[in-house]
Amino acid sequence: MAISPAAAAAPFRFDRTWTFPVTAGAFWALIERTEDFPRWWRWLRTFDADGLYRGARARFEVRAPLPYTLRFEVQVVELVERAVVGTTVAGDLAGPARLELLEVPGGCRARLCWALTPTNPAIGRLARVVRPLLAWSHDQIVRAGVRQFEQVVTAAAR
Repeated sequence: MAISPAAAAAPFRFDRTWTFPVTAGAFWALIERTEDFPRWWRWLRTFDADGLYRGARARFEVRAPLPYTLRFEVQVVELVERAVVGTTVAGDLAGPARLELLEVPGGCRARLCWALTPTNPAIGRLARVVRPLLAWSHDQIVRAGVRQFEQVVTAAAR
């Protein structure tokens, strides 16, 4: 049963930027390797993707630091090679998400942003009561993911 719009928790908004010591082309070559994602990101409990192209879909589960698992389907709705991946997210959280790459001196800048609203009633109830704890859990996953991807980038740059 879905949460009514009036009772829904506010979206979780995220907008961060990182600089990586590889070109946007090298970064892109890595993220096209969707089959490697489960090896890079150990918090993915399940992962099934059919590549990186407009219309591609990925279905996965994320194990959070707190005792819950989030289930998602992500569909690529916009794709500009070496520059933009725009998606829609559905599942326990829903909304738009976007990755933007920009070539900068010494590498590329990656901006990741989303506004995801809980659609799972239990997560929605929790978000209204312990939102800071859920935000902390989210930030732990993102930090781990960036750290793990930095290791992949470093190995690829050698």
